[in-house]
Amino acid sequence: MISVAMITYNGLPFLPAQAASILDQLSDQDELIISDDGSTDGSWAFLTDLAQRDPRVRLLRNEGRPGIIGNFDHALQHCRGEIIFLSDQDDLWYPDKVTRLSQALSNPPMPWLVQSDAELIDAQGQVIAPSFYAIRHSRPGFWPNFWRNTYQGCTLAFRRDLLEIALPLPASLPMHDMWLGLLAELTGPVLFVPDRLTGYRRHGANQSALTPHSLGQVLAWRIQLGLALTSRCLLRWRTVRQLQRRSHDS
Repeated sequence: MISVAMITYNGLPFLPAQAASILDQLSDQDELIISDDGSTDGSWAFLTDLAQRDPRVRLLRNEGRPGIIGNFDHALQHCRGEIIFLSDQDDLWYPDKVTRLSQALSNPPMPWLVQSDAELIDAQGQVIAPSFYAIRHSRPGFWPNFWRNTYQGCTLAFRRDLLEIALPLPASLPMHDMWLGLLAELTGPVLFVPDRLTGYRRHGANQSALTPHSLGQVLAWRIQLGLALTSRCLLRWRTVRQLQRRSHDS
C-alpha cells in the first residue's frame, strides 16, 4: 500500500491539478492523506467534495500545531502505507513518478529514502529551470546535506520504517525534508534518482528551499537541527540500531 501525505492551506488555484496528477497514479488500495491547516479560500469545500467522490482520499483538519511542520506531522501520523510519498499542494506529478520511486525503494540497495529530480515550473506550468538538482548541486551524504540541504520534500518517498524514529517532527526543525533525509542517511542508504518526475511550482505565495536566508538564520537552524537529531537518536538508539541492522541485512 502507498500513502501520499499532502498538506494544504489556501491552495485552491493549483490544488485540483495536483490532486488529479497524484490520483491518476494510485491504485484502488492506495491512499491520499490530505491535512488542511484551516484554509479559507474554498480549498476545504473542494477537498470535501473530492473525498466524497474518491474513497482513496482521506481528509483531515489539522487541529494541532499550525504551519508546515505541524501539518506534515499530522498527515504522517495517519499514513498507513508501507511506502510514503510527500506532496505539496501546488506542484504537478509527472506520469510514472509513483511507479519509478516505488521500484527504487524496493530494489537493491533497498534505500530507506529516495529522491527524484524536478523541473521548476511557473504558475502557468511553463518550465523555468530544467533541473532542481543542477540548481542545488544535489547529492546524498549526511554532512553535505546538514550544511546545505538538497532534500526537497515534494520529490521524496521513503519506507514506512523511517517513521519509527522520525515522528513526531520536532517543532524546532527548519524544514521536514531535511529531518527525514538526514535520519535516512544515519540508518542506511539513500538514493538520488536522476529522473525529473515532478513539476516543482514556483510562484509568489509558496515557500522554498531556494529562498536565501541570512547567515545568522542558517547557523541558528543548524544548531537547532543538530540538537534535535542528537536528542532523537539518543532517545531511540535501539530503534536506530534496529533500522541499521535491517538495512544491512537487506
